[in-house]
Amino acid sequence: MNYELTSKVVLIVGGTTGIGLATARAFALQGTKVVVASRNKDHGAAAVSSLVALGSDACFIECDVGKAASVDNLLSSVLRQFGRLDCAVNSVGYDLRLARAHEMAPREVSEQLSVDVEGVFSCMRVEIDAMLGKNSGTIVNVASTTGLSGTPKAALYSAGKHAVIGLTRSIAKEYIGDGIRINAVCPGPTATPRRERRVAHLSLKERTEQDSELAMEIPIGRLGSAQEIANAIIWLSSPLSSYVVGHSLVIDGGLTA
Repeated sequence: MNYELTSKVVLIVGGTTGIGLATARAFALQGTKVVVASRNKDHGAAAVSSLVALGSDACFIECDVGKAASVDNLLSSVLRQFGRLDCAVNSVGYDLRLARAHEMAPREVSEQLSVDVEGVFSCMRVEIDAMLGKNSGTIVNVASTTGLSGTPKAALYSAGKHAVIGLTRSIAKEYIGDGIRINAVCPGPTATPRRERRVAHLSLKERTEQDSELAMEIPIGRLGSAQEIANAIIWLSSPLSSYVVGHSLVIDGGLTA
C-alpha cells in the first residue's frame, strides 16, 4: 500500500530493535530516508544494514535520551545529514526489573522516569523545533496499554506510559496550528526482545505456559507482533490519517475493549 511517504526523512528513536526496528523497516519499504537512534552501536549497525538491504538511505546515530545534550546532538546530526525532518517516532522505554513498589530504590525511580518521561519530552521538543515553519510534520510516540490502567509490579513503567499519553494529548493541541500532527500508539502484549528479556529467567515450559495464559486473556487469542504495531505507526505518520490529532491508538487484540 502507498502511504505517500516516499523521500520523507524519518527519525526513529529506539529504532534498532523490537517495535522501533519493525517500524524502521516499514518506513524503508515506503522509500523513506531513515535515521535510527539508540544507545547500542552494535544494534545500530545491524539495523542500518537491514534497512540498506531494503533500498533505504539509512543511517544510525548514537543517542541516550536520558541526556538532553545527547538528544540535541541527535537532531543536529539529522539536519546535517538530510537537511530536514518530516516524521518522528519515539519508541523509547527504560528496561527496569519487575518489582513491588516498596522494593524499588530511589535511583530506579529516577532512571525509569528520566527515560520514559523526560526522554520522550526531550525528543519531542527538538523534533518539533526541526519541523516548525514547514506547516507539516508528524510525531508518533509509543506508549502502552499499561498507560491506560494500573499494572502490578510495573508501577513506574505504567506511570511513564501514562505520562507519554498526557504529553501526546497536550502537545498535540499546542502544535496542530503549526501543521504538526502528534499521536501515540498503545500496544498491548507484543512479542519483542524486551518481553523475551523479562521472561528469560523462566524455563521454556514456564514461558510457554505464561504465554498461553496471557493469550487466553486476549480476545484475539494471541500476542501481537512488532509488525502489527509498525503498520499502525506508518498510518499515523502518513497523510491517510490527516484528521487524527492527539489520539492514543490502542492495538491490543481486544484486551482493553
